[in-house]
Amino acid sequence: MAILLSPHTIACPPRVRSIRSRLRSGARVAALSLALSLLATPRLLGQERLSAAPLTLRQLLDSVSAHHPSVEAARARVRAARGSRTAAGAFGNPMLMYQVENAPWPGREAPPMEREAMTTATLPLEPLYQRRPQVRRAGAEWRASEAQAAVERQRVMREAAGTYYRTALAQVGLNVARDLAGWLDTVVAYNSARVKEGVAAEADLLRSELERDRASAEAAMQQADLARSRAALTAFLGDPSVGAPTLVVAVDDAPLPLPSTPNNPLALTTSARPVSSASMADDVVPAVDRALAGRPELRAARERLAAARAGITSERTMLVRGLGATVGTKRSAGSTSLVAGVSLPFPLFDQNRGQVTRASAERDAAAFELAAQERAVRAEVIGAREAARVLTERAGALARGDSAGYLARADEARRIALGAYREGAVPLIQVIDAARAWGEARLVFYQTLYAQHESVLDLLVAEGADLTTALPAPAARDATRGPNR
Repeated sequence: MAILLSPHTIACPPRVRSIRSRLRSGARVAALSLALSLLATPRLLGQERLSAAPLTLRQLLDSVSAHHPSVEAARARVRAARGSRTAAGAFGNPMLMYQVENAPWPGREAPPMEREAMTTATLPLEPLYQRRPQVRRAGAEWRASEAQAAVERQRVMREAAGTYYRTALAQVGLNVARDLAGWLDTVVAYNSARVKEGVAAEADLLRSELERDRASAEAAMQQADLARSRAALTAFLGDPSVGAPTLVVAVDDAPLPLPSTPNNPLALTTSARPVSSASMADDVVPAVDRALAGRPELRAARERLAAARAGITSERTMLVRGLGATVGTKRSAGSTSLVAGVSLPFPLFDQNRGQVTRASAERDAAAFELAAQERAVRAEVIGAREAARVLTERAGALARGDSAGYLARADEARRIALGAYREGAVPLIQVIDAARAWGEARLVFYQTLYAQHESVLDLLVAEGADLTTALPAPAARDATRGPNR
């Protein structure tokens, strides 16, 4: 049942009517100042009004991907693994030897024997059967380090995105608190004028002043929280001491579309086109398959398993060590002869049995870790898709910009409460409740909206997409949506 609160439909008690008659002369000035103050109060735009150029999420992710120290450290580990791969593929150097026999001692006569000299070169033959498994192992470790670098890069970017949205929410909280404090200040001015005219009790003035001071204190706490969030965000950009006080983030007041899938190529979710749970369930299997094939964590786990398998072969080839071929010349009695030979250790005892056992255990551990990672990825994809669906439907419903929208109703409730209070139809506490509900409605709206944005990012990460290239643009507003509030 709709109740219209207007001066013509509200039945006012005789006391209120007498107050109205006494307000005709003096309260017109207060009402005019109240209207001018309300018009001068800035509207909430979701971002703090500062002169600095706003930082977009794409700019942040690009900066993290290009310059963050953790990402650079991961790239350095990739270069180290590439160096190990090069070292594993290198052949052994030959060993040159020059040997002289029957040479005299310094200061003594030469012995009564012909002097013999021998020059040989020994070429190690171990790489012929050891190099291949070592190269396979080092190559798998190199690819695992590349995949792990992608994991680290994705992790840092997701952490930066979370800090980005926390900063955006802190901006909204500060703007809400400031807007509410300014709006309550107009109520204080209105009650102050009424008290001076002698037509209102001073209790309303004190109560409105207390509520305004509470909102001002809340604004101070929100400003402190925003300062911490900005400093944490600048840590992903460079020096936290540079630009933190004026850093502003820009987030569009519309939900992000869900990632496109083969079964749902237009997975754009708005208030007019919600995504059903049935359509999301149909896309779970292909989404899981894409995640199993594209997640860098799984690629790294598979490469570690391949490296462990190659490690077993490499340890087994270590049974025969020191194999080499020798060739050279020998000079004796004025004639030169050929010297050739092969050095082959006799493996009477298996000195590498323990290392083979260790390598086998590492292979089993890598296989179990891969299986555990695949289970975690499946569960993460299913949870991320369901969370994204729920938050997208709710954010799309709240983001309507017409008169029946969530924020529009909050504005209308506060306006009606203030008008009814000026007519004496409702007490001041109802105006304060409407003002608080207005602020809470905005915080809930942006909390839901930013949670939906983060859920889409989580879904992209869960499916193995690169955030720098797969970051979607906000959903286009339909005809029922208005400007950002």
